[in-house]
Amino acid sequence: MNNTIISITKFILTIIFLYVTNTLISLLFGNIIPNPDEMKGAIFIYLFIFIGEIILASLCTHFVFKIAKKEH
Repeated sequence: MNNTIISITKFILTIIFLYVTNTLISLLFGNIIPNPDEMKGAIFIYLFIFIGEIILASLCTHFVFKIAKKEH
């Protein structure tokens, strides 16, 4: 039961951090990166950005649980 709650919390936190990193990256680099309609290679840029966002969100969630474990 306890592992289930931890897994659900990690999943929800990862989704929240994914939204936040997506918003920050689109705010900072949204005007710089061309649309895929304008440049066909831009789809790869968006793919790499999405993978980077997932990695950042997972790292943020990992650090939150690591800090919480130290304080416990």
